[in-house]
Amino acid sequence: MAITAVNGRHSLLLRMMEFMFWGDRRVLTAAYATSKPEYYAERGFSAGSLHKLLVHAMAAQWTWLSRWKRLEVLRLEDATDYPTREMLLNRWLRVHHDLAEFLAAQTEATLAATLTYRNTRGEQFTLPLGELVLHCLDHGTYHRGQINSLIKLAGGTPVAVNYFQFSLEYPLRTEAL
Repeated sequence: MAITAVNGRHSLLLRMMEFMFWGDRRVLTAAYATSKPEYYAERGFSAGSLHKLLVHAMAAQWTWLSRWKRLEVLRLEDATDYPTREMLLNRWLRVHHDLAEFLAAQTEATLAATLTYRNTRGEQFTLPLGELVLHCLDHGTYHRGQINSLIKLAGGTPVAVNYFQFSLEYPLRTEAL
């Protein structure tokens, strides 16, 4: 998926999803460059370890996709479901593929339609699908910042994961704006 112009909510969300995938790949690469003991070390910050936070970020994306497909989610997957770096990477590649496929199939109308779901505590919420997609994208941005902090604590080198850097690497055509 390569969005080169944004004209409407659907294309903006596709662009932001590309940004999320780009950022996820960057933090995964930086995290995997840390030593195995440092990668799995409990830090007392956010989800605990670098691995646990990466799994959480991936699992949240999968959970949101499941809800958008109107599937019931009873629990958020965690590091016990993906105990190794390899398992996490394989799963996240699949999640990214499925997210891209789902969002590409949406229209302005489906993004504006409301969706009702229950969270893992059984609380019910109703919002437009587009707002839920935007929340998922924002959630990823929040956690990539935390992941960078954990990378630094693990002795690694944090990476730029901001939209500005993404835009430099994957610019939009200005005539479309």
